[in-house]
Amino acid sequence: MENKIFYALLLLLTTALNAFSQEKVTLSGTIADKANNETLIGVGIYIPEANASFTTNSYGFYSITLPKGDYTIIISYIGFDDVQERISLTENTKRDFVMLENSTELQEVVVSSNATKTNIRKPEMSVNKLSIATIKKMPAVLGEVDVLKSILTLPGVTNAQEGASGFNVRGGSVDGNLVLLDEAVVYNTSHLFGFFSVFNSDVIKDLKLYKGGIPANFGGRISSVLDIYQKEGNNKEYHVTGGLGLISSRLLVEGPIVKEKSSFVVAGRGSYIHLFLKLADEPNSVYFYDLNAKLNYKINENNNIFLSGYYGYDYMNFGDALINGYGNSLLNVRWNHIFSDKLFSNASAILSDYDYELKIKFAGLNWKSEPLLIIQTRAS
Repeated sequence: MENKIFYALLLLLTTALNAFSQEKVTLSGTIADKANNETLIGVGIYIPEANASFTTNSYGFYSITLPKGDYTIIISYIGFDDVQERISLTENTKRDFVMLENSTELQEVVVSSNATKTNIRKPEMSVNKLSIATIKKMPAVLGEVDVLKSILTLPGVTNAQEGASGFNVRGGSVDGNLVLLDEAVVYNTSHLFGFFSVFNSDVIKDLKLYKGGIPANFGGRISSVLDIYQKEGNNKEYHVTGGLGLISSRLLVEGPIVKEKSSFVVAGRGSYIHLFLKLADEPNSVYFYDLNAKLNYKINENNNIFLSGYYGYDYMNFGDALINGYGNSLLNVRWNHIFSDKLFSNASAILSDYDYELKIKFAGLNWKSEPLLIIQTRAS
């Protein structure tokens, strides 16, 4: 009798240990737009069997660790059709997904809550995300969609005072904001003293505004961090887009260098106010221009190289009595590497440059700053 009790307890203990030591495996990969292979940021991934939700990081990468078994993967993203797939996880698996843009016009929008999707893996406080598709639906001023003007619609964000550029967040000042373009610091975010922003909407991929709980990798900032990423370029086919405005025009060219492996995007924008002034025989001159460029090369499934840059300049000349010029120059070389299905790394070498010129003839002022050149490395 005692032997039977002993074997029964031993069997029960073995079963319990097997349950607790259930082997886990990892599902990882990237999620991209099917039309152009652009990776998608912040895509929602929901697994009903595990009652768990996940999102892709800033580079479209995801990693999910689960016990072995069969699972339903539901992928959703605003503006795209949902993707649902049944996956049997018996070992560490790498699976890349593509999503198809949804252009269906809805008759009505119903917003409802779903308590089963509240299992948040990585909570972010006071963070607002805006896609460029949403921004382009907002009213445009003089034919120009403005990224900075769009964030003024978010709670806690207000315009700077009259005659000043930038934005204020929850009572803070303009110099309390950190603005990044492809991880490089932008020191002056405006053209024509705030009439336009330096960000060409055609080349912007995604933006995120941190108004509180700012992650440590951004350093110390009092008010906010505006993190903006440029497009990587369509690696399937060539596209040319542009637009004409009353004050400025823009043009974007993107396409593959090596199909499915490497791509480029180049965008330019410039004003032509000074041309009308010349036609009126006016000695004054006011103009701005900027240039965005980005190249990427997929070495293999685990390594991607990116080279992105920006150059912009403003110039104002009022009869040689007052001359003012300023501009930003940015360059970023970035390497994404997947060490394993659980470890993703991003290493960047960044160059930021800002120069400023001011001449006031009647005051005898001739001030030209030396270029502010900052080189930094970043890893995450």
